[in-house]
Amino acid sequence: MPQTPAGILTGMRSVSPSSPRLVWHGGDGRIELSGRVFDNWVAKSSNLLVDELDATDGSLVSFDLPVHWKSLALAFACWQVGALVVLPDTDTDTDTDTDIVLSSRAAGAVEPPRLLACVALGSLALRWDGPLPQGAVDFAAEVRSHGDVYLGQPRDDVGAALVLAGGRTLTAQDLLASIALPTGTGPVASASDATATAVGGQDGLTLLLEPGASLGRALAAALAVWDSGGVLVLVENGVPVTDRMLAGERVTGRLGAT
Repeated sequence: MPQTPAGILTGMRSVSPSSPRLVWHGGDGRIELSGRVFDNWVAKSSNLLVDELDATDGSLVSFDLPVHWKSLALAFACWQVGALVVLPDTDTDTDTDTDIVLSSRAAGAVEPPRLLACVALGSLALRWDGPLPQGAVDFAAEVRSHGDVYLGQPRDDVGAALVLAGGRTLTAQDLLASIALPTGTGPVASASDATATAVGGQDGLTLLLEPGASLGRALAAALAVWDSGGVLVLVENGVPVTDRMLAGERVTGRLGAT
């Protein structure tokens, strides 16, 4: 049966929920999220999307966000409420045809009826740093007040999940199929940029996605790794990937940025 983001979240809650599933190495330090903690962030973000940004089934949500653990939580939140993740064409494009914009950059207000949420990426950030555009929602300031359990009916289907530049849509299965997970059993196995179907059931897989990958590739890697019960390690651009990091995280595979 095709795996879905909702099925992956269910697995995170029910199978070793205290085990790490996502590790982030950023300029402000290391963050480790267990399956339970990641699911909580997804639930809080889902409730915020619905309650404060009017997200509904089929809403288009533009991600003006880099690869980051918060970006992954927000993407899974979109899928949980039935919204589609839209990836802008360029660094300066925020897809004017979308319903909601999530942005980590200082930008002006969006034109109604579109809604804007400003996302501070600091792991310990309690609010947006600087003036908030008129009408915008401060993600960091608001998300913690929302429940750890999604209050709506989670979407669990195999429909469109991602919209690329030019309007091409991909399902979660398309994303899964775009990543070939490493098959080596030793430390720091490697994987090529392939279009083979992701390999499931790889016990103990800890995959490092090389810095510089697109958000779409990071989402595909997350789906593939978590479908296999593994751990995904993300590294912010500019943070060096050292032998000490690889050993400390027990990395068993590395995936190229492209």
